[in-house]
Amino acid sequence: MNISCQISTPEVYRKPGVTSYQDELEQTFATLKKWGYEGMELTVRNPDDVNVATLIALREKYGLPIPMVCTGEYYGQDRLSFADPDDAIRGEAISRFKKGIDVAQQLGCFINLGRVRGGYTPEVDQEWTRERILEALHEVTSYAEQKGVVIVLEPVNTLALNYINTTQEGIELVKQLNSPSFQLMVDTAHLHIEDRDIRKSMEEGAPYIKYVHLADSNRKYLGGGVFDFASFITILGDIGYTGWLGVEVFPVPDKETAFKKSIEHIKPML
Repeated sequence: MNISCQISTPEVYRKPGVTSYQDELEQTFATLKKWGYEGMELTVRNPDDVNVATLIALREKYGLPIPMVCTGEYYGQDRLSFADPDDAIRGEAISRFKKGIDVAQQLGCFINLGRVRGGYTPEVDQEWTRERILEALHEVTSYAEQKGVVIVLEPVNTLALNYINTTQEGIELVKQLNSPSFQLMVDTAHLHIEDRDIRKSMEEGAPYIKYVHLADSNRKYLGGGVFDFASFITILGDIGYTGWLGVEVFPVPDKETAFKKSIEHIKPML
């Protein structure tokens, strides 16, 4: 298993709630490599503004693979989702996600599907919303198949979203889409909140899990909460997981402390 760090591309607004390392790109690559990170996961807000050539050049210069494009800020900063009842907003969410797939294709990596899928709202019929989301998922999955890209679905806790919260719900949706381009990822902070038996969830999800996000129970740096990372690493080994572990934490008390403490906490366990 290798450790990546979630970093922001330049068009992502610099805000405290962004769970990635935010700095000038080359400085980011240089600093995180020095601390021992082995890859750079990208948080992207608008793929139109992402300079893929620059990213490829930095990837080669620093020897740091880019394993995933993360789309959380499509929703977090621009409020775009597949569930939006406004056709224009929903259409922009689908279009932007497809452009993210194009970026992932150029980089040869996964693309994450989290909050951008959307969820239920009190004033809109749930079945109508669910069908609206599923229709969009089929559309972007078909596009990913054409591009040779794998979408990794991230179950998200109920404090952030109310559709696909547990690993088991994620597994069922992956089975429903039934595509090699639509698989699963997990996040330790969401697991801590939503899943009663993390070992059972990981064992059931093993055939589908392609990526893992690491954050402590409170989304702070690893070791800043109560999540048992040593036991979790043991579980990953037991299910035969050999993929990426991506650190995705709040930059508190500051980004340097949060991301340096995180790798110092997890690296000895691997």
